[in-house]
Amino acid sequence: MTKCLLALLLAIGVAGAQNPPAPQTPAQAQTPAQKETKRRLALLATRAIANFRSADSIEASLSAHGQSLHPQLVTLRLRIEAALDEAQGDVDQGDLKSAKEDLDTAQALLDRYIQRLGGA
Repeated sequence: MTKCLLALLLAIGVAGAQNPPAPQTPAQAQTPAQKETKRRLALLATRAIANFRSADSIEASLSAHGQSLHPQLVTLRLRIEAALDEAQGDVDQGDLKSAKEDLDTAQALLDRYIQRLGGA
């Protein structure tokens, strides 16, 4: 799922680099709320990926000693990924209210995940 999030971020960047933005007509123009929701989604996804990579590193170290991450961390990670995927789907469909709710959920879960990893 981390690969999906990373692919999403790369796709956004690559699409923007390959295809210069077409002039927008008023019907295509994004509202400030849409821009903010997309920005927040990208920031949360980036933050999640960074923390997932840290967890992967910790897990590799633990594995070398015959241990593993706590199952609750694994569950939290899956829930974060699902919330971000749902938010992306909502953004794609233009449902900003649901996207914001999913982003709030992802944010809360990510904060718990970071805390459990021992982060600030």
